[in-house]
Amino acid sequence: MRKLLSAGLVRLTRCKALWLSCAVAAGYEVFAVLSRGPWKSAGWQVVYNLDGGFFQFTGMTGIVSALICAFFIGPEHGDGTMRNKLVTGHSRRNIYLSNLLVSALASLTTCLAAILPGLALGIPLFGGFEMGAARAALMILGACTLSMAYAALFTLLTMLISGRAASLTAAVLLALALLVAGAYLNGRLTAPPTIQGYEMSVNGQLMAAQSQPNPAYVPEGPVRSVFQFLYDFLPGGQTGQYVTTEAARPVLLMAYDGVIFAAATAAGLALFRRKDLK
Repeated sequence: MRKLLSAGLVRLTRCKALWLSCAVAAGYEVFAVLSRGPWKSAGWQVVYNLDGGFFQFTGMTGIVSALICAFFIGPEHGDGTMRNKLVTGHSRRNIYLSNLLVSALASLTTCLAAILPGLALGIPLFGGFEMGAARAALMILGACTLSMAYAALFTLLTMLISGRAASLTAAVLLALALLVAGAYLNGRLTAPPTIQGYEMSVNGQLMAAQSQPNPAYVPEGPVRSVFQFLYDFLPGGQTGQYVTTEAARPVLLMAYDGVIFAAATAAGLALFRRKDLK
């Protein structure tokens, strides 16, 4: 296992996708901190804060993790590296876990590449987080655990799909699907119970009418509870909560990340044992 990890780390330092992702994440974070922080009007003065702009980097965590896993693990199928590892006596379990740990480290590195310059730039400019240091620390830690949950999911895919192009496509599509699911769940949970109705007047102008029930509204009950659970559990829903700084329960989200990491790892180990490595 130690030799596999050592070899994986050496390959990781040579992975152009990792360093490009770090550069993009750092650049995007600097841009977000400087130009995308929420603001409020205070007389004639505009007062900025760090909170809204800082966590924008989490929106790209899933896509970046998918790309890194595909470019790091994908070539091992095509060039026979995995088969050679088996021939030299390494177990499938150790091969899978070593790639998982290196991929998780890569995702975490990309996260830190955004967090560190964001803090170094944002704290001197804005004087810290309005949400408070303790909550900000929990949010940052949650963003890191989210990146590792993504890494576990994409390691599962790229270890089981042999073709580099196929694994890359599957990983990116999964990342996009999770983001779309998160946006859909957020839309349903934040939908108001009624919407403004309109009617056409005799002169052809639209006029406000009686409010109508909103078909997208999810009332309190079992269905809403399921929607809220999925919004908290799925990485796409967590991403939306961190981007908007609306993650009310970051500790719960981190616990869900641990469940995802463990479940994806267990499933990956079980399926990789049966995979035919040609």
